[in-house]
Amino acid sequence: MGRFDDKVIIVAGGGAGTGEATALRLASEGATVVVGDIRLARAEAVVDRILSAGGTARAVHFDMGDDASIRALVATGFDAYGRIDGLHNIAGNPTAQAGDKDVTATDDETWNAQFNSHLLGYARSCRAAIPYMLRNGGGSIINTSSASCRSAAPVRVAYSAVKSGVETMTRSIASAWGKQGIRCNAIAYGVVLTENAKAELPPSFIAEALEHTWSPRLGDPEDIAAAAAFLLSDESSWINGQVLDVNGGRLLG
Repeated sequence: MGRFDDKVIIVAGGGAGTGEATALRLASEGATVVVGDIRLARAEAVVDRILSAGGTARAVHFDMGDDASIRALVATGFDAYGRIDGLHNIAGNPTAQAGDKDVTATDDETWNAQFNSHLLGYARSCRAAIPYMLRNGGGSIINTSSASCRSAAPVRVAYSAVKSGVETMTRSIASAWGKQGIRCNAIAYGVVLTENAKAELPPSFIAEALEHTWSPRLGDPEDIAAAAAFLLSDESSWINGQVLDVNGGRLLG
């Protein structure tokens, strides 16, 4: 018996990186996983791996910046399997990062892109999933945050600000629906070396990040997957409204 037998969990942004690792981890422990991603082929590849290992999963194209797409992702999971037990919001908008600088140099388009994908998108998916979770007595939601929202860096002001909003929204959801069996927590990342990060981050950035991390290495996607599996499981049933820092002891500030 797995921890997630008979559980249906949506991974919103499960086509690569930490989302892929989380979807695979949940499926390996018995979950039925709905893998949503803006790149459907990536989601389908993850689902193929789950199916080949004997698991149950479905791929759905979705865009965290589009409300109709988010509602369709959640409804597809419920219509296919009759329940929603978990939601992990991971997807974002990496294309917005290039224009995200200090407050004098970040234009409205970048602010709107960060807000729409990283905060409003999460609010929309929670709004869509909570009514379904209430039908089966509750569920667990994980939102993705970042250590950057507490580090006061001079750049990425919009991303950092909206991630602060994600943490506040997480506590609000926990407060509003905790008595009805819904838990909502957040995972705040440090530097996680996904395949995209390895390809895009300059060696100098990686070296500096390691210098300011108490652990002897930076993060792997499986580190996030392990934390997510715990927060989505019944083993964390008395953890609600919290932000779990998964960062190797990375110093803030």
